[in-house]
Amino acid sequence: MDPPPLFVADDPLEDDRSLNRRIDSLRRERDSVKRLLQQASLDDVKDNVERLKQRLYRLESELSGEQGSD
Repeated sequence: MDPPPLFVADDPLEDDRSLNRRIDSLRRERDSVKRLLQQASLDDVKDNVERLKQRLYRLESELSGEQGSD
């Protein structure tokens, strides 16, 4: 007599559970990527704001006559 198989691939409940685990895993990966993209986008915005602030300070200095004029 043959021993019973260790894994029954024809079990629909196991297939559903496996599929649900895979779906959950993909959702977590998607959410992680979304957070990384949002963080990267916010970092870009932060950098742009900082550059604009520095430019405004330079322009204000020039307009107030703090730097030598031409």
